[in-house]
Amino acid sequence: MPLVLRCLAFLLACCASLPAWCLNDAELSAALAARFQGDRSGVCVLAAVIDAKQVSRARFCANPPGRERRDGGPSFEAAFEIGSVSKTMTAFLVADLIDAGRWSLDDPIAKHLPEGTVVPRQGERQILLRDLLTHSAGLPRLAPGVAMPQRADPYATHTEGEVLAALGRVQLNEPIGSKSAYSNFGMMVVSIAVARAWRNEVPDLDAVLQQRLFGPLGMRHSYINAVPAGQVVAQGHVASGTPTPAWRMATNLAGVGMVHATLDDMVTYTRASLGLTDTPLRGRLRATHQPLAHGHGMNWFIAPVQGRNVVQHGGVTGGFNSMVAMLPEQGRGVVLLADTDISANDGLTTLAHSLLGLGVSVPTARLAQPIPPELLVALPGHYELAGLHARVWVDEGHMMGQADGQPAFELLYDSRGDFYLARQVTTRLRPIIENGEVNRFTWRQGGVVLEGTRQGHAPALGIQRPEWQAWAGEYRINPRFAVRVYELQGRLKLQGTAQPAIDVEVTGPDRIEAKAVGAVLEFHRNDRNEVIGATLRQNGQVLPATRSALPGAAKAP
Repeated sequence: MPLVLRCLAFLLACCASLPAWCLNDAELSAALAARFQGDRSGVCVLAAVIDAKQVSRARFCANPPGRERRDGGPSFEAAFEIGSVSKTMTAFLVADLIDAGRWSLDDPIAKHLPEGTVVPRQGERQILLRDLLTHSAGLPRLAPGVAMPQRADPYATHTEGEVLAALGRVQLNEPIGSKSAYSNFGMMVVSIAVARAWRNEVPDLDAVLQQRLFGPLGMRHSYINAVPAGQVVAQGHVASGTPTPAWRMATNLAGVGMVHATLDDMVTYTRASLGLTDTPLRGRLRATHQPLAHGHGMNWFIAPVQGRNVVQHGGVTGGFNSMVAMLPEQGRGVVLLADTDISANDGLTTLAHSLLGLGVSVPTARLAQPIPPELLVALPGHYELAGLHARVWVDEGHMMGQADGQPAFELLYDSRGDFYLARQVTTRLRPIIENGEVNRFTWRQGGVVLEGTRQGHAPALGIQRPEWQAWAGEYRINPRFAVRVYELQGRLKLQGTAQPAIDVEVTGPDRIEAKAVGAVLEFHRNDRNEVIGATLRQNGQVLPATRSALPGAAKAP
């Protein structure tokens, strides 16, 4: 590591145990440099560290070799897409309606939607407002049956009518309120409901935010679609550094994630949320932080980090990342705005926790690197990925890839051992090397992790020891994630999709435990004594799994 970066890393380590205000503007800039200098994404980040005494601000561009930003990157005056941090602002509007006595957290959401809207329910149990604000209504992540014809601008064609009609197509597979599963769809529904609550007074959700939140706080450069006159707007990029079009969304759906704001406006919002400014909105903003269920307040995540509860939310759009993280009891906050979608490349969360003074180690930059010769040999071949055929090959020293029905792309390589695409997609491919061979890889894109498997390579799921044989096989939790149980060199192994295999112990009849990760798998049998499924218990979650009929999955005698 260069001497300057070693010094910066030392500075961060020293500050980690001190109050967040130990970083002045120059030191905050140094912290950003220690994280991003030379990062192959070319990301530019604007940052603020906030406490009761001061606000430190800094901006930094990665400037990888040969791709230095000639324009210097976005200015402090530029508006960024803040993505899902917008959900916390929609939560404020809900708290505002509750404070006025017009709404209650225990209202069925159907009460606030157009008459005739079909909302799924389970007997007398309806989806309540609190269920949607804690992502525990049982709704899928995206609106079922609503088309996304433009990959680079996925929500542009959504309409309120389509989103509400999609509610009628939902089949609830879990008890309402029983567990949290992040749902943009659910928050689009809330966004529509909030806009309807004010429809007799203002034209749309943009105007509601201006009247109830942005105006009172003085956030003069914040908006959804109504761009203020003369406003500078940042250009977004995918993680390869390629510029990408701005996302668009119907205004009354946009409470899910399409607010634009400058760094100073986000500092204003965060200071008010921390109670550091004298504003009549303070009580309603703080109300959104109060724990409700499943580690959520009203749309805020409440994350335990190093013994502290961090109130936080991140945002991702096609070309931007954002993060707001707060320690309300200590009056500390961090705002990070990035002009590149680096969500598949470590994102901003760990950096925010470090800047809060929580003693969290920050990852290093991802530097472009030559592809190791052994991978040029081991990776090429034909793979199955989420039902698609994908081919990887070498062309004059360049690693190339192509999936069915899609154009070929070049795969580049970074200092963390990941491949990335030299085109307009933010993704990451990690080869899994086993016994010197690559028969699998993980593929990360849009918050989803998939596994590619070499054609003709079946996972070894057999077990030799008689007392374990009944368990061998794959147990599918959902279409994208399964766990495998098998024996390797005399050891019982458990492996999740796109994860390394780990050793497990037998801790009871039809019960194995991976103590290293706090996971328990309990097997279920039918009346013929055949293992037909399992339940995975980890981090408070209880996930049922169905056994797949795969080769090597032996049945009990």
